[in-house]
Amino acid sequence: MRLNKSFFHRQVSDFTPDRDWRFLFGGFLILTIAVLAVSVYLYDRLDSLEVVSQARMTAISPIRLDQAGLDKAVAALEEKKNRFETLLTTPPAIVDPSH
Repeated sequence: MRLNKSFFHRQVSDFTPDRDWRFLFGGFLILTIAVLAVSVYLYDRLDSLEVVSQARMTAISPIRLDQAGLDKAVAALEEKKNRFETLLTTPPAIVDPSH
């Protein structure tokens, strides 16, 4: 197989704006087709996994809360609320290094 030496030794006049635009358009077209192919593939994979995950979700029993756990969660939230309101009304005792 013989290499075409004129391919590697082109004249400056061979590089035209028309040729550059064709390369840009061709590259954009190839990139667009590749992105679309990957998007369709991922959509198909995720769509098929969604059916499996829905089947798994129906097999899992619902979470049941007892009154003691609910009271504990409400008490923790109330404590956070009280600490927040305390910090809003009284500034923390921190020394300001800029003074």
